[in-house]
Amino acid sequence: MKLNQKISLSMGFFTTTMIILIGVIAFVQWFATLKSQLELSARDLAYTISEMESIQYNLTRSNGSIPIQRISEKLNLSTRTQYIHILNREGIYYAHTYPGRLGSRETDPALLAVLNEPMPPVQIRQATESSHLPSVEAIAPVYYQGELTGLVIAGILNGRVYQEIRMNQQTMVLILILAVFISLFSSGRLAASIKKSMHDMEPDEISRLLGQRAMTLENLKEGIITIDQQGKIIYFNDSAGKLAELSEADQNRPAELYFFNRGFIRCLEEKKPVNRELVTPSGLSLQGQFEPILDEESSEVLGATVLIEDLTEVRARAEELTGIRQINEGLRAQNHEFLNKLHTISGLIQLEEYDQAIRFINGISHNRKEMTLKISSRIKDPSVAGLLLGKYNKAQEQKTAFYLDDSSTLGNASGFTDLINLVLGNLIENSLEELSGRTGGSIRLRIREDKEKITIQIKDTGKGIDDPEKAFTKGYSTKGSNRGLGLYIIRKRIQNAGGSIELTSTPGDTRFTVILPGKNR
Repeated sequence: MKLNQKISLSMGFFTTTMIILIGVIAFVQWFATLKSQLELSARDLAYTISEMESIQYNLTRSNGSIPIQRISEKLNLSTRTQYIHILNREGIYYAHTYPGRLGSRETDPALLAVLNEPMPPVQIRQATESSHLPSVEAIAPVYYQGELTGLVIAGILNGRVYQEIRMNQQTMVLILILAVFISLFSSGRLAASIKKSMHDMEPDEISRLLGQRAMTLENLKEGIITIDQQGKIIYFNDSAGKLAELSEADQNRPAELYFFNRGFIRCLEEKKPVNRELVTPSGLSLQGQFEPILDEESSEVLGATVLIEDLTEVRARAEELTGIRQINEGLRAQNHEFLNKLHTISGLIQLEEYDQAIRFINGISHNRKEMTLKISSRIKDPSVAGLLLGKYNKAQEQKTAFYLDDSSTLGNASGFTDLINLVLGNLIENSLEELSGRTGGSIRLRIREDKEKITIQIKDTGKGIDDPEKAFTKGYSTKGSNRGLGLYIIRKRIQNAGGSIELTSTPGDTRFTVILPGKNR
């Protein structure tokens, strides 16, 4: 059975049972109230009749039954009572529903006992009439000149009560049936609404989906932290616990107590994604990507979540991708250069300038072999050597001279290879962009390693940088928008590694000097 059917049946059964139960209780209460009202009516009528002077006076006369019977019949017609009986002090009927009983004596011991009391009160009792149906009787004493002269008995048969019930029974049943149908209809609508809010999914499907998503989130290498509208942490996965140093005790605590609170505040205020570098209390650098959680209809902020990663790993991936891109660019440049050389050789052969072709080939081979030999003999780190060879090929393609200083030396830069590639790749690329399209441009590189430090110096003959102090500012660039991050990132990485970078620039002489800690530091 589907969820909406279960909800409809359960709610329908519950509400129907409650309506019937309430209806029965209301009916019983109403019946009791009705009977109480009838008793009160009988009491009031009996007392009113007993206070009538004509009744009091005629009960003392031997022929007083005639006017008393006439008054009784009139009152029977104008009230809801079924009978009015009046007895004198001797128990003889002066008024009765059946005129044939006038003048007869009452034999009911209970009534005779009341007549024998000196001052009986007005009272209610259940009596039996000739029809043997129970009735409500009100008994009121009649006094004349301070003496008890008789009794007034006003009775309402239960048939009257049943008549009152039948008059309202149909209405009550219709109300109950209508209430049941309304409850069933409301249950169906409620079930449909609940099912819609659950995206027409069954509980087992939701449970399976939540389990799959929870497993996915827990197995993510990146950390995920979520807060609600009040800024309390409502979820974090295992990776977030390790990276942000969180435990189960941090659940439902305010985010303002933690190092990532500023990112959440900005994200919630701006209602848009925010990227922010974070530092844990233990000094671990993290990259945080904050995302607001918005209501689809009202755009109300429901909370926010942050995806955190170890910044060291992020940078390693970025540098790996950068290295691959640079190698691809180097191969492309080398391929383009070789095609140009082949076209030149092909032209010389077609012109039958064989000697010139041989000299051209030897010159190319010599220059490339000389640079390859210089790089491989002085730069022992294969990754750095491959990067420099790629940049050399690109420089050759755009007719820019590329020189590696004869005093350059670099061993296996274990621990700094990624950083050296980042520095060389960006700085040489900046120089190539600056000298592109210019004749006579040159780039000179020197790398020196000793026990204390690694020194890298790159010099180009470009037009220079007008304001060297601003060159390392985030977003500063002379090459258009969406630039100006390279030097900012390089300096930050170098400083984090305990090194330094300096820039001096004049037209025709722009130099970057980078110093990194050596193996002994």
